[in-house]
Amino acid sequence: MNPLIIPIAVEWVFLITTLAPLIFTGRFKNRPNLGLAIWFSAFLSAGVAAAIAIVVAGYSVFETWLVIHENPQGGEPWLLALVSGLGPWLLLAIAGVSIALVNQKIEPLVEQARELKPALGLVKKQQTEYRGVSVATIELPIDQAFTDGKEIYVTAQWWNRLNVGQREQLLQHEYAHIRLRHPGLKKLAGFIRVLTPNLAASKALAAEVFELTELAAKGYCSSGWLPTSVR
Repeated sequence: MNPLIIPIAVEWVFLITTLAPLIFTGRFKNRPNLGLAIWFSAFLSAGVAAAIAIVVAGYSVFETWLVIHENPQGGEPWLLALVSGLGPWLLLAIAGVSIALVNQKIEPLVEQARELKPALGLVKKQQTEYRGVSVATIELPIDQAFTDGKEIYVTAQWWNRLNVGQREQLLQHEYAHIRLRHPGLKKLAGFIRVLTPNLAASKALAAEVFELTELAAKGYCSSGWLPTSVR
């Protein structure tokens, strides 16, 4: 494999993580679904490029071992192979450290998810179903509605104040989130931001995904009533 692939792949990752916030932010408000596709496609391509760089580095290490094995007495080929192998070794070392750091960042998210789901189960109260999706109220002193992709949650104090028409609009909006798989997209964007909290691209991705999913879901509603408490 050509070792020049490594700097090209790294350059692509750099371009995506630095230029995406400048180019994509705020450009897809009229076409939110297209914006979501472009944002995630860009980050997916950056992930593929990073994976390719690691694979090429690993193959270069293997080639270095072959050259050294074929020239046990040393010589120019031996030295060239050793020098050319330093870059991939360094890249693999960085990748190993990155994996360890990623695991440290993921662990709190896993624990939080394990604690949140049982907590919702204890405080929620089943109210109705909307197009086959369970609707439950939770006791919180705020006006809020959201979905985890499987159920719709509304705070009890707000649910009790809404009339029939407003409840329909609210449930229609949250159902649109579920149908368009927005909770999964938001989780993925949040996951990327946790992994790379210092990158402007990660922060921009999370903000844009939140705004674009809201715009896409509001497009499913038949009227203009929807407060900012809807998520």
